[in-house]
Amino acid sequence: HVDCAAIAEGVADSELFGHRAGAFTGAHRDRIGAFEVADGGTIFLDEVGELPLGLQQKLLRALERREVQRIGETVARPFAGRLIAATHRDLRREVNTGRFRPDLYFRLAVLPIVLPPLRERLDDLPLLVDSLLERITDDPAARARLRSTVPPGELARRDWPGNVRQLRNHLERCLVFEPAREAAPAGAELPYAAARDAWQRWFERQYLTDLLERFGGNVSAAAEHAGMHRSHLYRLLVRAGLS
Repeated sequence: HVDCAAIAEGVADSELFGHRAGAFTGAHRDRIGAFEVADGGTIFLDEVGELPLGLQQKLLRALERREVQRIGETVARPFAGRLIAATHRDLRREVNTGRFRPDLYFRLAVLPIVLPPLRERLDDLPLLVDSLLERITDDPAARARLRSTVPPGELARRDWPGNVRQLRNHLERCLVFEPAREAAPAGAELPYAAARDAWQRWFERQYLTDLLERFGGNVSAAAEHAGMHRSHLYRLLVRAGLS
């Protein structure tokens, strides 16, 4: 598994294909690249659209020749393995703008699989929630409580621009904050002014918590939805102890 977006351009060549000791400054020993490690198995290039053009050419050569060459060596090593690549970018558009090599695109697009965004597969929400809850907590009671307090209908009304990652974050926030949510204040047990202040504080905290959850912590979007300036929302968050 190679995350192409997380490796620096200067070392990406070495990460993928390896290097020989002394090939460059800092190369104190031989390094086996990801392709050699995956020989006979599968190499997964995540965010392949982030690779610089120079490295795209080397990747294409490795795929075409079924061999890799470490930096500092003159002898190529055979590679027999499966390649899976993923990207959040529209590679056809990247090809048209010159940011991705067309020959590499067509070499990779042997069996393309398009994963639709979460907003286009809302029927999967119940299964995804169950699967994510199994990973988030091993407490059956907590999972049952979250299933009852996070109804699928409410989740289906959201756009989920962050897809499954945002859904997981939402469930984790619910796990943290839901048990700690304050009960509604007492009614006529308090004097009118004290009861009014207590209810106002309770309402603000509940409203702001729900607002932040709905917009994934994006204060600007939350403020726009709430019809207030962002600075005013910040002040309310601070007063409610949410910032």
